[in-house]
Amino acid sequence: MTNSRAASDTSDQNMSADDPHRAEAMPQSERVTINLTGKAVQALQRLQDLTGYNKTDCINRALIIAAEVERMSREPGAVYWRETPDSDLMLVRFV
Repeated sequence: MTNSRAASDTSDQNMSADDPHRAEAMPQSERVTINLTGKAVQALQRLQDLTGYNKTDCINRALIIAAEVERMSREPGAVYWRETPDSDLMLVRFV
């Protein structure tokens, strides 16, 4: 996946804010400044190396995924992980 596709994956340009199928309107872009811990800097670099995405796309995707995981783990449900196709499912808990 290229960087341009990563950017398009994180923004839904085909859906308008007044689409009745949307739960809420898509907010406008927002510029933020963040201070990353050493561990987060390493994780960001690993993610860039693995995906080929730029820092902005990696952070945008990570936030979207984190929000979805939080939602799934709180609205009755759970998040499970399987490391390999043959391994057992493991319940994931975020603290």
